[in-house]
Amino acid sequence: MIKNEALGALQERWELGSFIRENRANLLQEWERTVRRLPYARELSRPRLLDHLPDLLDRIAQVVETVRTGGDESLEGLPEVHALERLDSGFDLDEVAGEYALLRGCILQLYAQHVEAAGSGSLAVAMQEVVRFNRTFDEAVAAAVSRYARARERTLVALDRISEAALGTEEADTFLPKLLRVILETTEAVDSVTLLLREEDVLRVHASVGLEEDVASGFTQRVGEGFSGTIAAERCPREVRSAATDPLVMSEAIRSRGTRALYGVPLLYAGEVIGVAHMGSRTTFEFSNEDKLLFRAMVSRVTTLIVQAQLAARQREVERKQAETLALLDSLLASVPASLALMDTELRYLRVNEALAAANGVPVEAHVGRTLSEVIRDRAPLVESLLRRVLETGEPLRAQEFSTPPATDPGVPHHWLGDYFPVRARGGQVLGVGGFLVDITERKKQEERLRQTAEFRERFLGVVSHDLRNPLNAILLSANALLRTEGIPASHTKMVRRIVTSGERMGRMIGELLDFTRGRLGGGIPIQLQRVNLRHLSRHVLEELEIGFPGRELRLHAEGDLLGAWDPDRLAQMLGNLGKNALDYSPADTPVDISLHDEGDMLRMEVHNEGAPIPRELLAGIFEPFRRAVEGDAHPTSGLGLGLFIVREIARAHGGSVEVRSSEGRGTTFTVWLPRHGQRARESAGAMH
Repeated sequence: MIKNEALGALQERWELGSFIRENRANLLQEWERTVRRLPYARELSRPRLLDHLPDLLDRIAQVVETVRTGGDESLEGLPEVHALERLDSGFDLDEVAGEYALLRGCILQLYAQHVEAAGSGSLAVAMQEVVRFNRTFDEAVAAAVSRYARARERTLVALDRISEAALGTEEADTFLPKLLRVILETTEAVDSVTLLLREEDVLRVHASVGLEEDVASGFTQRVGEGFSGTIAAERCPREVRSAATDPLVMSEAIRSRGTRALYGVPLLYAGEVIGVAHMGSRTTFEFSNEDKLLFRAMVSRVTTLIVQAQLAARQREVERKQAETLALLDSLLASVPASLALMDTELRYLRVNEALAAANGVPVEAHVGRTLSEVIRDRAPLVESLLRRVLETGEPLRAQEFSTPPATDPGVPHHWLGDYFPVRARGGQVLGVGGFLVDITERKKQEERLRQTAEFRERFLGVVSHDLRNPLNAILLSANALLRTEGIPASHTKMVRRIVTSGERMGRMIGELLDFTRGRLGGGIPIQLQRVNLRHLSRHVLEELEIGFPGRELRLHAEGDLLGAWDPDRLAQMLGNLGKNALDYSPADTPVDISLHDEGDMLRMEVHNEGAPIPRELLAGIFEPFRRAVEGDAHPTSGLGLGLFIVREIARAHGGSVEVRSSEGRGTTFTVWLPRHGQRARESAGAMH
């Protein structure tokens, strides 16, 4: 009796089924250590690597034990489920079979060590279990390989059909319904397939077969809410078995159609969720693993096609906008009367308009792709130097004037005004150069005609003014002689004095005209330099002004050394013009101040009055001929409007300058800067010594 019990205990230690069940953790650990050496298994997490293997080992142990217990145990669908999971993970068929081979090897190796440790004895039952184990393992491998092959074939066929459905069109809205119909027809239990695309934080139905109401109603779901929103937020598949009553399912179409099983997966691309797809069934509460695997594979292919379509749509939109921009640019180039051109960094023409083509004498199409020197050989060096400067500095060149012979008639020069500017990319890189040319030949001709007309007028004024002096001098001499004649009635004397006064005024006007003519045509007003004390000269000028403006207050402020080499007559004329101007345009009860300041090599003269400010629009041209300091009619005592022009010309003749400041509350101040020893002053000083 004791011997039989001992033999039973020994046999129990040898039983393979018990060994597998009791050592399942060690077997799986040894298998994982072995299989991790293979490249395809290194990246899988432990739960995905082990997959259904613990359940498979338990089931194998049960089947092996039927040698002793009898019964009809089977592996059921466990190998098939494992094969489908490995197919979904991207394993090849050889890799799936290799996993089983490694698992078999680990079990037999550890079992052999166990039997050897247990000692010799009757191994009949143990060997029968080993035989049953091998047959069972072969069945597991065969089932896994068969299911893998069928599922892979079915998947490849479905993917080919999807690719064919999308062939020939790049519009997602066109091929998406076709793709969904392929998915619907591939799986017998499926009667609806819906695709939602992500728009920021919202999923919107873009296509559906079987639930077209959702497309028509524009069904949307926020990310993180509802069935589809939860899938997008969690980034993993989700399944419900009673979709019509599940609170997560918010689609009225799904509820109204009595959908039972609903399975959804995220559309993932480059780590981002771009949408969600789900399939539904009204006839089953749960999809098979093979159906779910196939759906995920097809959705993955659809995701790639959608992304390709979106990229193609964006490319078409970019091309459309580029075409519109180029069309707008061409329209602008064609409508602008000026000559326009765009060139690359090698100075090859990219675009020109008709105006430039006509100016170059070459058709528009003959410009594109050709260099500047190939199109305009004779003029290229001049224009190229300007364009190269723009490319080198990155700065525009404005208002560049140059003359060239036109292509049609080299004997007649053309005049151009050009603006050249760099063409930059958004990042600031210079991609080329643009040119904007205006033909100013006619303007130059008009300017030349105006110059000749003005010169003729000014010469005419000079001649007339000079010729008027002789008869005017005769009139003044005769009038003065009459004044000295005794016995002339008093009434006649008054008329003769009026003749003298008017004649003297006319003489001053003729003098101004002669000075104007000299200033414009004779190279400037002539001066004779000599040693002058400006303080003494200014006193004499003020005394003369006081005679002409009785009752007005004129104040002289002088400081420092006021000696220099100047033309005393011209300085007296300049100071007299400034003083008379100040008296004419200031109230009678206000003073006029004349200040002289020693500034070293320069002398500063200021004439100030407290009259109304000169209008801003008149200040810029106040020193031009025939201009006055007030708008409208001339001041009653003013002459021809040449006084300030002559002041400027006298200052320039001495190497100096004049400026004006005028504002409300501060009055008007004319400031003259005179070099004490300018170039002409030095020459005169040498002559005096």
